[in-house]
Amino acid sequence: MENNSINIGIVDDEELHRNLSENILQNAEYNVSTFNSGTDFLNKINEKIYDIILLDYKLGDMTGLDVLKEIQNKSPFTKVIMVTAFGNLELAVETMKAGAFDFIRKPVKKEELLLRISKTIEILELNIEVNRLKELLPDILDDKEFIYHSRIMKKIVKMAIKVSQSSATVLIGGETGTGKDRIAEIIHFASKRKNAPFVKINITSFPETLLESELFGAEKGAYTGADRKFIGKFEAAHKGTLFLDEIAELPLSSQVKLLRVIQEKEIYRLGSSQPIKVDVRIIAATNQNIEKLVKEKKLREDLFYRLNVIRLNVPSLRERKKDIPYLIDYFIKNFSERENKSINGIDRKALKNLLNYSFPGNIRELENIIERAIVLSDSNYLDEEDIGVFLPLDNHQELDLVNSERKLPDVIESIERKYIGEALRLTGGVKVKASEILGISERTLRYRMEQLNIKL
Repeated sequence: MENNSINIGIVDDEELHRNLSENILQNAEYNVSTFNSGTDFLNKINEKIYDIILLDYKLGDMTGLDVLKEIQNKSPFTKVIMVTAFGNLELAVETMKAGAFDFIRKPVKKEELLLRISKTIEILELNIEVNRLKELLPDILDDKEFIYHSRIMKKIVKMAIKVSQSSATVLIGGETGTGKDRIAEIIHFASKRKNAPFVKINITSFPETLLESELFGAEKGAYTGADRKFIGKFEAAHKGTLFLDEIAELPLSSQVKLLRVIQEKEIYRLGSSQPIKVDVRIIAATNQNIEKLVKEKKLREDLFYRLNVIRLNVPSLRERKKDIPYLIDYFIKNFSERENKSINGIDRKALKNLLNYSFPGNIRELENIIERAIVLSDSNYLDEEDIGVFLPLDNHQELDLVNSERKLPDVIESIERKYIGEALRLTGGVKVKASEILGISERTLRYRMEQLNIKL
């Protein structure tokens, strides 16, 4: 939003303070209207839609609370910043409980006023975006990955919606558990293909011998056990979107066939020489450094360029810590309802511990931590003890190299064993999910479990 598109009302019976606030905001190029009483404002409330109201608590003819109630009835989307005299903190808290968005103390300082207005506009922009998403994505908006308040995620979502209007292939990067599949869903459900299928396939979920039949389908008798015709993911996604997760794990032999499908827009079922035309938008995702894989000849360069028409990188939870408290609130509410418990939130120390944690498993790991804490908690608030049980040792601990007799390979093996063990514990031994948390393929996980003699 440009400043000159923001309408701000100032309701204050003190002329000096009213004029001061007006000058500050007009110099910042906001559209400003002033009112010398609550009655004056309410008489004109229907003449203009206000984005923000600066409302003095003590007005000559009524209180700010009276005006606040009328604003909520007639203009519920308007954000009210209550202005209170120094020392009236209890009144400020009362107005916040009544629905005010924020409060500021008199005498107002220029820097503070502009900062509060700027923060309020951020929330207004977010609300506009959320409402737009509700129209575009009614069936999936309530999913956890759409809870965000950070600027970096706001940019990603905006970009995803913009990208949705084209049919270009998209490559989504980002660590495991960041919500790459949810970004793919935004692109699909905000596009003209939204009424057609959205089909997902995780490349690591299938052995190489079965992967091509899953992608392209197979005729009866094409291979041992193929006792009927099998429709692959490409045919299933016709006119819609195919999401190829963990694309970096695609075998080289299958990469050639995928490249041909992108170029020719047709597939061949296994055991057939008849081409089948397919109209599919491809979105691929990876948690690996895909440019490095191209240099190492593990991913075909020509396929990379076909997939990398539009690139989106989903930030890790470490890069969007502003979202953590909101995600925690969401998980607490959901899991408390599921477990029939009355857990109302998380205390400050426990929240601080989570904010200081690096979350290698990102949102998925945070969800697992909160779920287990709620299952085992007996109190109304999650505390430091509830959370601490599930936080593994982070990677910021000091190492005593002088007094340690352990060599680097032993230390690395020990850390690897702990991380794999923790991932398996968090996922109940499900290797596919554990490998996602660890950011490796399921094949690699099985190999390392065998090498480290890790048993379920």
